[in-house]
Amino acid sequence: MSGKPYLSPKEAFPAHLETLSREELDLLAQQLQEEVFRECNAGAGEANPETLLRQSLVELELAARDSDGE
Repeated sequence: MSGKPYLSPKEAFPAHLETLSREELDLLAQQLQEEVFRECNAGAGEANPETLLRQSLVELELAARDSDGE
């Protein structure tokens, strides 16, 4: 994962979120939230669909872990 505070749609995204630690997943969620913010404020007023998809996938993985008691 990138050391930047955001993760652009052009950057690599983990193929298997279930292999990430909770800390890595939380960091990825923060990076994606920052990227959504950057994209929405970049002029078009909306985020890239790829970024929104990635954000949804991470949120689903976090929710699944929370429901499993992780």
